[in-house]
Parts: sequence; structure tokens; C-alpha cells
Amino acid sequence: MSQYTVTTPKTRTATRLVATTCTALLALGTAVGANVTSAAADEQFVDSALYDGGKARVNRSAELRTLAEANASASCRLDADIGPDTAKSDLLLARDNFDAIIAGLRNGDPALGMPTPETRARTLRQISATADIWMPMEDAANRMLNGTGSAQDAALINQSYSDLSEQTTVLAAEVSGQYSNPIELLQSDATVLNFAVRQRELAFRMTRALCELATGTGDDETFEELKGSVELFELSLVALRDGFPEVGIQPPPNDAVKNSLIQTYDVWQSGQSIFDDTLAGQTPDAEDVIASVALAKDLSVEMQNAITLYLIATPGQEGVYRVPLEAYADSELSTWLDNPELIAAIKAQNARHAGLSEDEVIALDQQWRAEAGDGGGPLISELLEHPVSAWLRGQQNATAGFVTEVFIMDDKGLNVAQSVETSDYWQGDEAKWQETYLVGPDALHISEVEFDDSTGFYQSQASISIKDPATGEVIGAVTFGVNVQNLM
Repeated sequence: MSQYTVTTPKTRTATRLVATTCTALLALGTAVGANVTSAAADEQFVDSALYDGGKARVNRSAELRTLAEANASASCRLDADIGPDTAKSDLLLARDNFDAIIAGLRNGDPALGMPTPETRARTLRQISATADIWMPMEDAANRMLNGTGSAQDAALINQSYSDLSEQTTVLAAEVSGQYSNPIELLQSDATVLNFAVRQRELAFRMTRALCELATGTGDDETFEELKGSVELFELSLVALRDGFPEVGIQPPPNDAVKNSLIQTYDVWQSGQSIFDDTLAGQTPDAEDVIASVALAKDLSVEMQNAITLYLIATPGQEGVYRVPLEAYADSELSTWLDNPELIAAIKAQNARHAGLSEDEVIALDQQWRAEAGDGGGPLISELLEHPVSAWLRGQQNATAGFVTEVFIMDDKGLNVAQSVETSDYWQGDEAKWQETYLVGPDALHISEVEFDDSTGFYQSQASISIKDPATGEVIGAVTFGVNVQNLM
């Protein structure tokens, strides 16, 4: 395979980056702003009493751009047999997520944060135009996934992704313009959100370009695309971290967002050397491609954390995660509570603990905390080894990280069964029990979003009262920890 020649050595200084990519960033900012402005004036459906999912729609429509790149990157790797198992998994995920977002944008999907169908004709036309380009690419991806694909399918995806990328950009701009409003999403916030989501797109674009260069399906234009993407990623990340008012990027709204972007920049700085040899003229190999994919995924997680913080730090933060979480709790999590063994376990513990005094409850809680501090003990072991706890772990694992923890409480707020070890045994003094069990049947409590150190994601807790199906009597409650990134 041929070597790729660079006429001017690449430098990493901010001055050089500004000189080489500032024009592109300004053009991008102007384009985003123009599209937002042109679409914002007409046919906006804003009702202060109704959360319309504007933030989720802007975020999800922009995510399609990332998925277009992720799809092309995975198909290139699968066709070239570069990390085939990972490539197949990535292709499947990109396909499923693309389908789900298109359907949600068109028909509404509370679990994705979009509670109602789209009604605006112009936006529906752009959704359909995106789907029309996507459908043959999806067919090709399906053939590659089921083992009947060929080099022609990979080539079709490679030849079509740029059209899909352009169309998803048009759709994202249309959605941004329509749903920017002072009640839920300011135009300035929509602009920043578009830039932030674009970083994930650029991360996967770099992996796709590197794969094409490694497999010989790329050319000088691909090399220039890789070079520009590397430079633009860094400049855009610095702009998001520090602010760049000239293109509509205001400084981060709070320290949490800024610290998240600082951490993202550290990840980028520690891994960007992956591209140095290629940008110096060397042809990348399979190991380079695999390393770039790992970096892209790390950057995607970090940027998604930052995006989550943006979403909950600006107007409309309540609806952006509460609406999809309520929908998920109602449609999915509540079905877990039909298990007869779970109901029997709660009723048995209620009977066993019927005579417990408040002091005895507190003593049990203190025993649990002491055992937790010592690395385990009989009370913790008894609950974690309970058959219902094992069932809960199986249910949790089946969500592929969507549910991060789940624990069942009795009529006093004491744990009955749990998928993971909790910090305490008694929840009766907390809102998760007080605002469910004490409220009555079908009560639901949604907690604030918090960062979970154990998973590295932001999560919220959805708590639901549990009733005896035979009598309708409330007998306990359940709390689910949910990865908020998957909701937004």
C-alpha cells in the first residue's frame, strides 16, 4: 500500500490549530446558527405546560451523525476482519440505535425522551429523507451481520455514508431550529449541544478514515479528512472547554460541565498520538485501527457525560430525564414486579419483621453498615445470596448496563433482596421509600441525577411502590438505579 505524504509537518500548538482550522470552525458555527435561525421563526409548538422533548430531540437527531460514522467505521473493520467480533457488535449497535432514533423522531418515544409524534411537515420530510438514504445501508449492514454480506455491501456503506452524514446534519439543524425555545432549550444551548454531539461524530470519523487508509480503500482525500478531523476535534474541544463566543459557544454553564470537558481533553491528549504516525506519512495497520476505536469509545463516553451535564444544567432539565425515565419505569421496570417469588419474599419478611421496634430496625441498619465496612458479614451475605437477589441480578444484566442496581424494600423500608450491595439496610428515612410505600399503589419517585463512581456514568433512581396482586395492598417498594446517558 502506498505511503501518504504530508507537505507541512503537523504541530500540536494552539496557535497552529487556530491557524489551520479556525476558518472551518467559524464556518460550522455560522452554518449551525443560520440553520437554527431560519427554522426557528415558524411553526414552533411551544406550550409552557407541556414538555415537548426538545432537548432530547436535538440531542437524538444530532446523534444520528455519530451513528452514520460509527456504522461506516464498523463495516470497514468487519469487511477487513479487523477485530471482527467488536466490529460486528459495533455495527449491530449503530444499526439498532439509528432505527430507534428515526422511529422516535417520527412517532415519538417517551423512553427516548420524546413524548409525542412529530407534527411539523418540514421536519417529517427531513426524517423521511434521512430514512430513505439509511434503508439500503441498513440492508447492507444486515447482510454483513448475518454472514451473507460481501465486499459490495461494505462498499455500498462506504459510498453512501457521506450522503447520510450530510442529510443527518440537515435534519439536526432543522430539529434544532424547531425546538429551540426559551422554555426548554435556548438557541445558544442548542448550538453548544450540536457542537458537543459533533465531537462524538468526529471521534468515529477518525476511526473510519484510519480503517480506510489501513485497508487501501482510502486515498489522499481520506488522509486530508483524517488530518482535518484530528485538528478540528482538538480545536472544538478547546472551544467547548474555554468558550468561543465568535461561533456561539459560551463558556461551560457550571464547574461540573467544565471539569467534565477538562477530563475529556486529558483523555484526548493521552491518546491522540495514535494518529501521529499516519499523519507523518506511515500507512496504519490493524493494531492502529483497533487502538483508534478504543480511543473513540472512551472519548464518546466522556463527551456523553459532558452532554448529560449540559442537558441537566440548562432550561428544561427536569423533563429531559424525568419524562423518559417515567416511561421506562412504567413500560419496562414495572413488569419486574409481577414475579410471584418476589411478592412472596416481601410478604414473608413483612410477617417476620412485624414486631420489630424502631430501635431494632436501627440496630439492624447499624449491623449492616458495620459489615459493609468490614468487607461483608452474615446479614449482607443472607440478602445477596437470596434467590430473588440472584433473579434481580439476571434481570439487571439483561439490560446491558441500562439498570445499574435494583433493591426491594419491605413495609418498614428494610431491604428484602438486591442485585448489588447497598451502603445501608434501612431506606425508611429516605424519599425512595417514603414517597412510594407511604403514598400508595402505583406511586413513582424519580431522584436527582448523580454521578456514580462505580460505573463512571450519571444515574438517577426510579422508585415504585409494590402491591400484592391478590389484594391490591401496598406491601413494599423497589428502587432502580438507571444510567441516565441511555435515556438522553
